[in-house]
Amino acid sequence: MEQAFLDLGDKVQINVRYLKPNTVLNCPTYDSNGNEVQPPYTPFTQAEIDNLLATNVEKIFYSKPKNTDNVIYQRNLKEYLAKNVYQGPRTIQVETQQKAVNVVDSIVQQMKNHSEIDFSDTSNVIDDIASDLKNSNQEIVNLIDIQTFDDYTYSHALNVGVIAMAFGRKIGLPEDVIKQIGLGGFLHDIGKIRLPYDLLHKNGPLNEQEKKLMQNHPRYGYEMLKDSTQLSDTVKRIVLLHHEKFDGTGYPFGFKDEQIEDPIRVVAIAEVYDTLTTKLSYRDPVSGKEALKAILKGAGTHFKPDIAHNFTNNMSFLFKESGFYHIGSHVLLNTKEIGVVVAKDSDITSRPELEIIKNPQGADLPKPLHVNLMLDASRHIVRIVPPPDAAVLVE
Repeated sequence: MEQAFLDLGDKVQINVRYLKPNTVLNCPTYDSNGNEVQPPYTPFTQAEIDNLLATNVEKIFYSKPKNTDNVIYQRNLKEYLAKNVYQGPRTIQVETQQKAVNVVDSIVQQMKNHSEIDFSDTSNVIDDIASDLKNSNQEIVNLIDIQTFDDYTYSHALNVGVIAMAFGRKIGLPEDVIKQIGLGGFLHDIGKIRLPYDLLHKNGPLNEQEKKLMQNHPRYGYEMLKDSTQLSDTVKRIVLLHHEKFDGTGYPFGFKDEQIEDPIRVVAIAEVYDTLTTKLSYRDPVSGKEALKAILKGAGTHFKPDIAHNFTNNMSFLFKESGFYHIGSHVLLNTKEIGVVVAKDSDITSRPELEIIKNPQGADLPKPLHVNLMLDASRHIVRIVPPPDAAVLVE
């Protein structure tokens, strides 16, 4: 039986006959001659599909682009959020994320131009995130739609700020402290813009000399921010000390135990979680479950024990099986069909491959229907459902 798509290693082949109207991909597609068929984030229409088949284009291909220009990268992230492709659980509103990307970009550009930095817009975005967290009834923080873009200048900063704020709220920190934590999370790696691009994007582990150079970024960041009257000492200390460890083996000063305030610890543990669960140039991400295990293992050495235990106990529900939907889980679709997750292209995807086992009326299909949600924009997962109750939930 001919497959809808075929993994060819560096690219994926799509059988045009299986394309459906409104299918959206986050990268451009090409024909066998290398001619662009469809730009990224642009839905296929039925007319376009028919035209491909009429001109004997039966197979198209896509591969993930590797942009090395931060401006192009950042623009693509804005476009991705503007298209609102992600349809999973949402806590942080897309408008808030768009504002956050714009603010981080503005700060980076001001620093690169050695301009005086205005942090007023940043504070407003932090207020919006705090409001989204407070008002949402979702138990999952939607980091998924920006984790795809793993450049630390943007998605890592945003994710760390959001995770830290969510954690701060869970452990009952005052609202003003939560906002300082969020702002510190946004800015914690800002010193990296003084580091060579090749160092930040090295395809492999750093050698000792490179590690020493990388470890300068907290000092660089602090130097950039220390004279700002718009930032609190808490934010500045988060930037300076977020790589210090409980046992004194961190950097830049080797501080330990009570020399490190809890707001710094909160951002530090959020930074480690996001780093572990983000795909880097030289390694794949680990699952949310494995990241939490690593954090728990670091209690008493890397992390203050009560902070590590609070994070693993209070935050695990936010990152259910990392990508929300683990293999083998039953899910309810927007079409009222029931499917079983059978494969994922990464551990942080909200659009896995499914075998649909029940139709919208709740009846068992005689033969499961295989669907790859990355190629089918007409369907998305609403929630996980327990198998015994699946028939009731679709009524």
